[in-house]
Amino acid sequence: MVMIGNALGGSVQLKAHCRSRDDDLGVRVLGPGQEFHFKFWTSFFSTTVFYCSFEWPGSGGLHWYDVYDDDRDFWGGKNYRWVIKPFAICKFNVPTKEYDRCMTWKEKHM
Repeated sequence: MVMIGNALGGSVQLKAHCRSRDDDLGVRVLGPGQEFHFKFWTSFFSTTVFYCSFEWPGSGGLHWYDVYDDDRDFWGGKNYRWVIKPFAICKFNVPTKEYDRCMTWKEKHM
């Protein structure tokens, strides 16, 4: 399962659009503190990638990140919890119980 939450602060709304090669989950608009979840099955050949674009007022345009990539995540468990902060996308760190594993955005999705 993948969870994505809005941690932008204030009253900022987040627009998120997630998809894979085979599935388009559509655009979601998340208010402050809101989140959405989705479940999926990885492909038999371990080629599943779910990527999302994120945009909010003042963000300077679309920001991309692969929220699940079989090459990176297959052995990492079954739950992937992310929040969007003004400066990065951050993953939940089980040992610290914080969203402190922050990654920089990709320039664009290939």
